[in-house]
Amino acid sequence: MTTYGYGQPSRRRHPVRVIIIVLIVLIALLVAADFAARAFAENKAASEIQQQGFPKKPSVDIEGFPFLTQVAAHQFHDIQISSTNDTEGPLDISSIDASLKNVHINGAFSGGTIGTLHGTASITFTALANAMTSQAGSLGQLANAGLKFSAAGPNEVKASLNVVVFSGTAVWRVTRTSGNAINIQLVSAGGLPASLLSPISDITLNLPKLPLGLKIQSISVNSSGLVGVLTGQNVSFGS
Repeated sequence: MTTYGYGQPSRRRHPVRVIIIVLIVLIALLVAADFAARAFAENKAASEIQQQGFPKKPSVDIEGFPFLTQVAAHQFHDIQISSTNDTEGPLDISSIDASLKNVHINGAFSGGTIGTLHGTASITFTALANAMTSQAGSLGQLANAGLKFSAAGPNEVKASLNVVVFSGTAVWRVTRTSGNAINIQLVSAGGLPASLLSPISDITLNLPKLPLGLKIQSISVNSSGLVGVLTGQNVSFGS
């Protein structure tokens, strides 16, 4: 006898669930493509900065999501650049951190304009001492005494020296000069003969070449060393 209505029900598809799964997969692929494109662009930008004469390849982070919409608009809102231990030139920079705002890229993606740049360059007391002794030539007794700086104020450094029969403390004032250079000038010396400190009483030190037209706006002293404020505006790059 034939029965009806008791057969195994057929498996029904759920079109809404299928659509959701497809959308999730597509979104995941788009996000992966966005991150991959960002990584490629960051590496390319770091290489371009190095080719402009920067001592080493920096780290570049392009902020904002999604990245590809910024590419389509030829406009990047925020790019972060950082680098450590830049040793080109007489004065070593321990770290550089800069923020680039409103970066517009030309149609050929070969150059553009940076609206504003702001950052800091840090220099340790050890790097300052090494640069000063190297610029002064043979210091003899001073080198043996060990020139070690510490902070003496917002724009001054000091060093305590013990040289044979002489011991005392000297203070230098740190100021920014034209371009990317700083001047170190002796302002006081207690217990030390002038002839001992004369080789380093007034020295101008040039910083390594900075990327993307960054210029020192001001220089100050903190507990770790010197800190230079870097600025730039409407800076063109590339071709």
